[in-house]
Amino acid sequence: MPRISPDRAALEIAHTRLRSSWPLDEMLKNPSLKIILEVVARRHMQRRACVDVKKLQANDQD
Repeated sequence: MPRISPDRAALEIAHTRLRSSWPLDEMLKNPSLKIILEVVARRHMQRRACVDVKKLQANDQD
């Protein structure tokens, strides 16, 4: 099963969470840092997909 490549927004959020002093584009050029950055970005994308905005707006508590 192919892995989903994270979008630019998820990569930027992952870069912020890692608190790295390296610029984002430099991290993407380094193979080992790219793997770490993409894993954190994928994890963020999974968490982002779980939030149902309309449910939050309706204040529907299950």
